[in-house]
This record gives sequence, C-alpha cells and structure tokens, in this order.
Amino acid sequence: MNTQALSPTGADDMNTVATHWVDTYGSYLFNFAIGQVRDTHVAEDLVQDTFLAAIKSQDKFSGRSSARTWLVGILRHKIYDYLRLICRERAVRVEPLPSHDDGDGLNESLLWLHHVADESLSSSRRLELGEFRQQLEKALGNLPARIAQVFQLYSIEERSNREVCEQLNISESNLWVMLHRARRQLRTELAALV
Repeated sequence: MNTQALSPTGADDMNTVATHWVDTYGSYLFNFAIGQVRDTHVAEDLVQDTFLAAIKSQDKFSGRSSARTWLVGILRHKIYDYLRLICRERAVRVEPLPSHDDGDGLNESLLWLHHVADESLSSSRRLELGEFRQQLEKALGNLPARIAQVFQLYSIEERSNREVCEQLNISESNLWVMLHRARRQLRTELAALV
C-alpha cells in the first residue's frame, strides 16, 4: 500500500489516514455530494459511506492519482447507486416523495458560480455574478427536482449525455426532453426575475 499518497506523514495507522481524509477532503466531498443529491442528510450519508469504502479498500489504492481523485471516484459510484435506487423506488412508489425546499442544498450545488465570482477582478463583475447566482438558484429551486438534476449534471457540470443517461438511468431522448423543459422553465423564471 502506498500510504504516502494517502497521508502526508506516511503513517500506516488506519485511524490516522482516515482522520487525515476526513479533515482534508470531507468538506469537498460533502459539497460535491450535495450538488448531486440536493439533500444534506443523504449527502452526509454518502460521504460517510465513501470513507468507509475507502478504508476497506485502501490497500487497493495504487497511488497513480491523488487521494482526493480516488475518493471522488468512490463517491461518484455511491451517488450513482443512490440515484439508481431512487429511480427504482419512484417507479414503484404510489405516493409522491416529500419535497426538500430548504434551499441550502441548492446553494451548495451552485458553489462553483460563487468561486467564479470570487476569482473575478472586477468588483462590478462580482456583483453581477452574485446577482445572477441568486436568480439562477431561485429559478432552479422552482424546477422539478429530477429536471433540475439533469440540467445541473449536463449543463453546469458539463457531463456527457451518455454519462448523465447512465447515471440517472434514463434514455437519451428523455434527457433531451428534460433539458428542453429545464431551459424553457429557466428562461421563463429568469425573465420574470429581471
């Protein structure tokens, strides 16, 4: 096992490595997960599952990538599994799922836009991007959760159509329909906010 790739001290102690992962990558993984599932509790569970899976398989980590990249890969698979499960449950479920309109998850999922605004040199540009981010967050919050998720994966995170279809277990034609609906609704929502 290449522990130096897993821990800056090179310690073999599993607790030290796990503590290092949580301290170093926990926030990043949580923000990544919340951007995908838009539910704080689910995101926390997925990150915990990621760390458990990483601890169990840390001897398989070859060190060809950074520990963060490896952990994100594990987290992505956990998210895919969760989303597949939700899709299957929705197909069987008769009653509607409870909505999570707390807005916190949406705020975290658009964190990338905030970073772009911080990197901007112009204070007026920062102000424009901040206002746009708030308007986009509000508009995305009004979309159905599934359509917002498709829009985020394809348009914001720039995933390939094949990857989005596989992750969400939808057909390519369904993806295009959902993207069309998302864009149409966002256009309407953003025009109403201006």
